[in-house]
Formats: sequence, C-alpha cells, structure tokens
Amino acid sequence: MGLKSKFIAQLKKSFPGLNTEQLESLVAENLLSPFHVELPKSVLEQAQQIVSTFFTLREKDSYKSHYRDLAALKGFKDPGNKSIMMSYDFHLDENQQLKLIEVNTNASFLALGHEMYKTLELPLPVADFTWDEIRNDILNEMKLQGHPVGEGPFRVAITDEKPSEQRLFAEFLVYNELFKSWGWDSRIVDYRELFNNFDPQFIYNRYTDFFLSEESSQVLKDKFVSGDVCLSPNPYEYLLLADKQRLIEWSQPGFLEAHGMTEQEIQVLRNAVPVSYDLTTTNADELWSMRKKLFFKPKNAFGSKQSYRGHSMSRKAFEDLQTSPTIAMEYIPAPEVPFETPEGTQNFKYDLRCYAYQGRLQLVLARFYQGQVTNLRTPYGGFAASVFK
Repeated sequence: MGLKSKFIAQLKKSFPGLNTEQLESLVAENLLSPFHVELPKSVLEQAQQIVSTFFTLREKDSYKSHYRDLAALKGFKDPGNKSIMMSYDFHLDENQQLKLIEVNTNASFLALGHEMYKTLELPLPVADFTWDEIRNDILNEMKLQGHPVGEGPFRVAITDEKPSEQRLFAEFLVYNELFKSWGWDSRIVDYRELFNNFDPQFIYNRYTDFFLSEESSQVLKDKFVSGDVCLSPNPYEYLLLADKQRLIEWSQPGFLEAHGMTEQEIQVLRNAVPVSYDLTTTNADELWSMRKKLFFKPKNAFGSKQSYRGHSMSRKAFEDLQTSPTIAMEYIPAPEVPFETPEGTQNFKYDLRCYAYQGRLQLVLARFYQGQVTNLRTPYGGFAASVFK
C-alpha cells in the first residue's frame, strides 16, 4: 500500500464519517513525503523556548498598548481570546539555531499532521499532545472571549473562502468530524455565508483576509468586533504576532527592552528573528547594494507569494517591489538533507513548522521541497515528520 493510501486509511480509521472516495480526490500525491528529518532534541527545546518567549512578549501590557491605536484604526480591539492552531515557521541555520521565517496565525496542516505521524508510526514531537488539548483550547478561547460554553449544543463553524475549493479541504473535513465527535454542531461554511440560517458561537478561521478589511468581510467583522462570535484566529492576534511589520520592529535596537523583556528573553528573540527592514524609497539604494544577503516578500501576502531572493533579483523586479509594502529580511538559506529516491540521491530543502497555542508548543513538522520556495509539487517532497533524538 502506498503512502497516500495508508494516510487515507488512517484518516478513515480515526474519523469513520469521512468518505474514502472523496479523500482519494482531495489528497494530492505529493502532499506527504516518504522521508523524515532527524534533529537533536535541543532543537525541539529551542522551539518551545522561542514560542513561550513570543507569548510572554504578546502578553505584556505595554506591548498591547503599543498597538492599541493601530488596532482601532483598523476597526477592532482586543477580543480577549488568542489564536488556536497557529504556527511559527523556521529555517535551521548551520549552527542549529532556529531562524524565524514568519508567524502564521492561519496555519494549515495541524490536524493532518497529527494523523501523518500515526500513518508513519513515528512518535509525536510533543508526546502529550492530544485531540483533547485542541478541544480544551477552543473552550478556553470561549472563556477568554467572555462567553464560556454552557448547556445545549455548541455551534461551531469552520470557515474560509470557497472552502471546498481549497487545496487542503480534506483538513476542514477532518476538523468537522472531530468537532462533531465531541457532540458539537459543526459546519464548514464560506465566510460570506456564515450567518445564513446558522448562528455559530465559535468560528475556526482559515480565511486569509487577515484584518477583515475587504467589503465582503464586513458582516464577519461586525460580528467579531461586537463580540457576538468568538473568532480564532482573529485580526487582533494577527496584528500582534503575524503582521510582517512586527519582524521589522522586533529586530530594531531597544524595542524589546522597551517592553520589559528580560535579558535572557531578549537574547532568545534576537537569536531567532532575522534582521528585517522596510523597503522604502529612502533606503532602496542601500538595500539594493545588500540584496544578495536579503530575501524580499510583500508584507500583505502570505506563504511564498511574490517572494524573491535578492541574489537573483533584477533591478526592475526590485523597483516594482517599491510600489507596495515590502519587507527585506536577512536571507537564511533553508537547510538541505539528502535522501535516496528511485531516481538516485536527491537533496531536499526543508523548513520547520511549529504549531502552538499561547506559549505551548503542540506539534512540529517539516516541509520538504526543491526550488526557491516551499511547494507541494516536488516528487517525494511535501509535509514530513520531524524526529528529535
């Protein structure tokens, strides 16, 4: 039995309500890699320390106050709750130091990743992470938002734009079955139709209009701002942690000190956050001269869309980037690892995705690929297990 078939069988075993034929069409051939990366336990410990330190910063009153006006300008405020199933994505440098690539509040693949480890019969990186923890996280989100779950059916929606057309729709189906197994009234709903004949109390949000600034997002934004619904992840959490402007601020001298972080905490984040810059007309010439050591990406995009390595960038592409908000980050090359394939030895680049809730690391996986950026098109690439020894 091939890896895809084994994975589908595992999903069906864990969630009997899933349709095998539907999964066959939804699970791509290159979704999972047959290989896994082995790393020292110290890398896992480092990931936990970085995650918990970022949450310490996020909880500082001065840090939240620093962004209060910006949040108000964007039309929202602190809802009280945080962000379930978010991730911190890293490269590992030659000194085994984790380097942050981005914070992703709307991260995919935690549920499928959990089942991937079962399929591969490999140990979970965080041994005591279970589905019950996700359940408790969601119930905690409701408490933090001021609406603890009481008696009666708990109404939950899983949302995105055209969810059935998303590449990882299979994961939405898994979450839907998981939530139903807890006795919840769960549905998968397009964000524009969330409140049509349904009144969800909690929304697991995978929609990538991060600030809900699009006109089509207005109904959802109104419900979020009024507190009528608990939205997780949400725009406030994105503002505090995942907006790429934060990468620039975190690497500025004096910023972390101004928010009362200890010397040890500052060192943890300084080691993890690559030096980052705003690309402006003022510093364009300087950054052009430094381009071979930089990686450029739009502030408002997600994933690897419109991202460029400075080393191979043309002057025209560089000038085009100046027309929209762009971040220039210290270039940290993805680590590479060789594997034996039927076609011979091949090198695969990888990054590490570290899922967390608040300050707690929950799952770690790798993404293997060839080329400039992560993709799910590389033969023998895809999501992969991380084994820590």
